[in-house]
Amino acid sequence: MGQKVNPVGMRVGIMKSRQSEWFAKTKRQGADFFIEDIQLRKFIEKSFPRLGISKIVIRKTAKEGEIILFATKVGALMGKNGEKMKAVEQGLKKKFGKDFKINVKEVRTPELSAKVMAEFIATQIENRMPYRKVVKNTLAKIMEKGADGAKIQIGGRLNGTDIARTEHFIQGRVSLQTFRSDIDYCYLQAMTKYGVLGIKVWIQKGMQYSSVKKNVNKKLDLA
Repeated sequence: MGQKVNPVGMRVGIMKSRQSEWFAKTKRQGADFFIEDIQLRKFIEKSFPRLGISKIVIRKTAKEGEIILFATKVGALMGKNGEKMKAVEQGLKKKFGKDFKINVKEVRTPELSAKVMAEFIATQIENRMPYRKVVKNTLAKIMEKGADGAKIQIGGRLNGTDIARTEHFIQGRVSLQTFRSDIDYCYLQAMTKYGVLGIKVWIQKGMQYSSVKKNVNKKLDLA
């Protein structure tokens, strides 16, 4: 099961908190909010392409909302005197018809963010760097920052071969089926001369026992 599902989604409510925080009064409003969340994330990713955004948290009501960006390049996101951020807020208001306030929080250890590392690998490969060298250097960076383990998978026409294949690189321990393991995961694509390469990154930051016991005890009390 650990290989078939998103390890972040599998741990929501156990190890991870939800990245969309809102309450819908009706089923119709819940469906509209869900579709709006997808459109918001696409808009943010398009406005800030590969600028080190680790996570996007959306909090909203029917009339207004707040978007929290966890990023490594805060200055690049804000722009000069915050002009870039204001332009994005205006674009959100024009597209969705309500005010969205964007807050940026700095990620101090980008090497432990799967999305940031996946973007780094994709950028290096698109710049025609050898994928094995890029992946091994990335794994070394991740392990130096104190991760328990990391796993990287790259699939496609590697080195321009005629037949696509998939290669796995792993270092340390990555316990995908253990719920108490704190795992970050990301999948994205690199557009190369020979076609599209799929990149998957798993990073195990450690084991957390207190949060798991707390959630289990809550469920036992409710039973």
